[in-house]
Amino acid sequence: MSHIYYKDKRFDKRKMITIILIIVFMIILIVGYLFFNHKSSDTMNDDIDTTLLGDATVDPENIDVKDEGTSMNAHDLVAKKDRSNGIDVSKWQGKIDWKKVKEDHIDFAFIRIGYRGENGKIYKDDNADYNIQQAQKNDILVGVYFFSTAVNEDEAREEAKWTMKAIEGYSISYPVVYDYEGYNHPSSRISQLNSMLLTKNALAFLKTIQDGGYDAMFYGSLKDIQDNYIDIDIDQIASQYKVWIAQYSSQIYPQKDLPDYQGKCHAWQYTNKGSVKGIEGYVDMVVCYFKNSKSKPKNAKAQIKPATVPQTQEEKIYTSVQEKVTPKEEVNLRKSATSKSDFVAKIKNGEVLTRIGVGTNGWSKLKYKNQIVYAISSYLTTDLSYQSTQTIQEDIVEGNTFTAKKDKVTAKDIVNLRALPTSDSELIGTLKSGEFLERIAMSNKGWSRLKYKGKIVYAVTSYLSNEVIQQPSQDEDDIVSDGFVSVNEQVTAKEETNLRSSPTTDSQIIYILKNGEYIKRIGTHTNGWSQLEYNGQIVYAISSYLTK
Repeated sequence: MSHIYYKDKRFDKRKMITIILIIVFMIILIVGYLFFNHKSSDTMNDDIDTTLLGDATVDPENIDVKDEGTSMNAHDLVAKKDRSNGIDVSKWQGKIDWKKVKEDHIDFAFIRIGYRGENGKIYKDDNADYNIQQAQKNDILVGVYFFSTAVNEDEAREEAKWTMKAIEGYSISYPVVYDYEGYNHPSSRISQLNSMLLTKNALAFLKTIQDGGYDAMFYGSLKDIQDNYIDIDIDQIASQYKVWIAQYSSQIYPQKDLPDYQGKCHAWQYTNKGSVKGIEGYVDMVVCYFKNSKSKPKNAKAQIKPATVPQTQEEKIYTSVQEKVTPKEEVNLRKSATSKSDFVAKIKNGEVLTRIGVGTNGWSKLKYKNQIVYAISSYLTTDLSYQSTQTIQEDIVEGNTFTAKKDKVTAKDIVNLRALPTSDSELIGTLKSGEFLERIAMSNKGWSRLKYKGKIVYAVTSYLSNEVIQQPSQDEDDIVSDGFVSVNEQVTAKEETNLRSSPTTDSQIIYILKNGEYIKRIGTHTNGWSQLEYNGQIVYAISSYLTK
């Protein structure tokens, strides 16, 4: 019996060792699998390119905003319990002075980190890194939003992983937001998606973000998610994630505490016409119904490169130079690049100034007695030995420099005679084809000076002729001047187009208009040209190069 007992005991011991070895082997397999997957995930994340920048032609957020909110000034905001005041911004706000933003009662900012273009590629917002770095430098808490055009769940998850890679080194203290709008816009790549796909894409993005350790939030307008309920299943999303509602109403926060959303929301974008110090133009205003504290980066080892400082609108116009110039004859120095601005001084040929910028608007930026001044570039030369042949007294009226002329002119059809060389000055009379007046001067910006009934008047030069031109009859009520039908609308360039002094391709280029820069169109012509107002003067551009 004792011998049998001993053998059984030895057998149990061997059995126990075998079981332990199997368990240890399984643990090694599991740890190895998890380690491998973790390394594979890290390798995949390392392969994500978050540096690609797009342009206005592929940016889905570059669309005309039809809904306009109520004007709001940030200094009118008040601190409330369990409420935080913020803004949302992208490259479209230009160069932001975040120190001034902080001074204007702003607690947080939702910053666009990136977007999927209408061509399907993912791009980083041009100013994302600058905005995040400067906001955090000035103690403004940061959340981010990604503007999605995902057409399936795989694209939505790709956008989420891209977003987490782009922000891994930053302190993201407010939610990471899925901005999924524009699906009612015909040009959007997601316009044909049904409710089920829209909802699945949103959930795929939000789940990936939440699994990555971030607070996930969905953004949508009240019109889209409540009035047009078929577009997306907001109840399913709201049951799992935070919701940010955009609604512009006549009564806004803080006078009105909540939007007219039937469910629970965690943030309200209550106007797109906010005024905040440090931001040029309007900005979206947001209230969050929670207050967060600063969080730590998900990847403390991630290297954050100092962001490139964006250019202001003026910096985009002026090419930086460092050169000495003198007037060809004499020139007025002004405080800004318009002849309507304050006069600073008049300098003559032989006096030397330092030019620091040459603008596409025909003006130069100069240093003069420890201040920045502006002068018309065509009156300056870098040839410091240039000798003045005569003393010229500038004949400038409303930004137009006039040169003497003596001839007889008539209207090509019918043209307005005005008190000043501007399209909005007092109308003195009209000149019809066959009626001749004496012209005594012409300007560099397309106006003529005429004598009319003992008065000095002005007319657009391109509408005048030295001989009678036969024109088809036209209803005078539809005429702005010479054949232009009156309109009143804002337009921008499809890509970029020249603004000229008259409706001909060999006339002077006043400015190059780029996509996203809007100016007022006041007339269209069957000859394919548009009449526009730019910087206080009348200019012309080819209509087919423009879009609303």
